Amino acid sequence: MEMQNRTANKREAMRSFWKNHRIISILGVLFIALVAYRAGHFFLVPDVKIAEPAINVKVTAAKYEPIDLISPITGRLKPTEEVALVPLATGKVTAVHVSVGDRVTAGQVLFEIDKGQVSATYNQAKESFDAVASTFARMELLYREGAVSLQDYESAKSQYAAARESLNMAADMYGNFTITSPIDGYVTALNVSVGSIAGGTAAGSVANVEELIIETSVSEILAQSVEVGETVQVYIDSLGKEYTGTVTAFSPVPSMGMLTYPLTITMLPDEALFAGMFAEVRLVSERVQEALCIPSESVIIRDGRTVVAVLDREDVPELKEVIPGIDNGIVVQIISGLEEGDRVIWTGQHFVVSGIEVNVVEETP
Repeated sequence: MEMQNRTANKREAMRSFWKNHRIISILGVLFIALVAYRAGHFFLVPDVKIAEPAINVKVTAAKYEPIDLISPITGRLKPTEEVALVPLATGKVTAVHVSVGDRVTAGQVLFEIDKGQVSATYNQAKESFDAVASTFARMELLYREGAVSLQDYESAKSQYAAARESLNMAADMYGNFTITSPIDGYVTALNVSVGSIAGGTAAGSVANVEELIIETSVSEILAQSVEVGETVQVYIDSLGKEYTGTVTAFSPVPSMGMLTYPLTITMLPDEALFAGMFAEVRLVSERVQEALCIPSESVIIRDGRTVVAVLDREDVPELKEVIPGIDNGIVVQIISGLEEGDRVIWTGQHFVVSGIEVNVVEETP
């Protein structure tokens, strides 16, 4: 009886063990399934495509207009006339009558050099001439009356001529000690003062700045585009402004030893312009009166082709191959590939793709 009870208890314990084991196994499977579901839900993100924003572009219309090809040449503004003051006499400066920047007229006294000895020489020549001139006047009167011979008259005449020549030479020498302005203009330099020694070297300069000129030269390629009398635009870098000039001289023969052709441009008067300013003369080397033009930056290179992005009515771009002509850096002539009125992208064109709509933020006719 006891043996039977033990056997029954053992069987009941086994059934309880397997029952609990199945429950644990089921719970384990459910746990693993739950973890797998949660992991899959976390990592498996639905493949949702987000539309990229449209490229912003600026658009303008291809149109016919004149176009010039500008070829810049450089130079500096100069006075139309500038003269150095080089005294022919040497000595101590006794008086200075002007300063740098003063406006002077031709013949106006600028400064004086001590006349000393030359003054005595001049006075002696003047006295001698006066005496000879008086004698000659009397001899001429007497000769007309027949009171003196021809020989005496000719002798007096020769003495008079010699005395006049001596006086002229003395006067010229005397005048060298008074330095005057050779032209109308402004004193641009003055290197003397009272007490200093002048003579032999430049003591200053006077310049006529009523007009300013640019003396430059052009290559043989540009020479054929130059015409005396034509108007040109001159850009003054320091002023950041364009001015008008006129071609007033052009040599069809190169300068000696050079391969370029001398050219002179005369500037119209303007109070802002000064001699010495750097200038850029903008010569028109080529001109087309009726050219189909678009902004220069519109033209791009794609896969080795020269193309332009053109929009249709729905703002969808198409890359069209073109043949450009004159390009002045602002607008470019299109020889073929476009028609008048075509809507051309000139900003954002590097990022557009044919067939993909863009966003037009600005459009000009």
